[in-house]
Amino acid sequence: MSNYFHSSSLLLACAIVSFHAPNSAHAADAAPAPAWSSGGNVMLLSDYLFRGVSQTQGKATVQGTVDLSHASGAYLGVFGSGVSNAAYNNTSGTEIDLYGGYRHALNDTGNIDAGLVTYWYPSAKYSAGGRTIKYDTQDVKLGVNLGSFNAYGWVTLSKHWFGYAVNPYNGDIVDTRGSTYLEANWNPELMPGLTLNLHAGQQRVRKLGAYNFEDVKVGITKTWDGWTFAAAALYNNGDADDNGVPLWTFFNADGSGKNVVGKRLQVTVARNF
Repeated sequence: MSNYFHSSSLLLACAIVSFHAPNSAHAADAAPAPAWSSGGNVMLLSDYLFRGVSQTQGKATVQGTVDLSHASGAYLGVFGSGVSNAAYNNTSGTEIDLYGGYRHALNDTGNIDAGLVTYWYPSAKYSAGGRTIKYDTQDVKLGVNLGSFNAYGWVTLSKHWFGYAVNPYNGDIVDTRGSTYLEANWNPELMPGLTLNLHAGQQRVRKLGAYNFEDVKVGITKTWDGWTFAAAALYNNGDADDNGVPLWTFFNADGSGKNVVGKRLQVTVARNF
């Protein structure tokens, strides 16, 4: 699962110098900006938190992102991260996300963003009710970016939202397609290079309401010479268990379990390119 969204900010600066003299021809036009621009980062995290849920059982991991943006507003990219075997059974310990979409400009600082994300967990699967359940998930998203504020809605297209397919109370297999996540984010710049990060989200898992939750985040981000440093406090109000029925508890191969929601702290260091 991704700590949405992983794509790095892409900055494109163009300098145009013109010279005018009486009775002289105009200076040659500056070369046009390239149609495609690229960017990305490599990041070290103290804990991989997706919507406030730890994907690494509170342990550190490494992530990387590479993306391409077109002058028309189209974009695509790939994200990779380590994940816990407790979160994704039989996994290789890897998450790979492929994403793409289109941003329609509203003004110099605003746009409407529509896209598709595929979360892939190589080899990760489990058996339930005589079926093989995979964790791979596809989401569509629609959002609006207005300066330092944005709001997004996500809807799951795949049959099982991140492998959630079993009713924890009776063992029935259900279809969680259509699960939704709504979020709002505000990232005002406090001073040059220092940004406040505020987030609030609401997850609704279709037909498995016991897994519903809300999550919030408060943090700061400092950028310096191609580096980004961030620290945040997060809270997810999902239930680790319900009267002995495990919910947001991920189990290791030896049967030990760990609560992956609640209060969390996260520190990250990223190198941007």
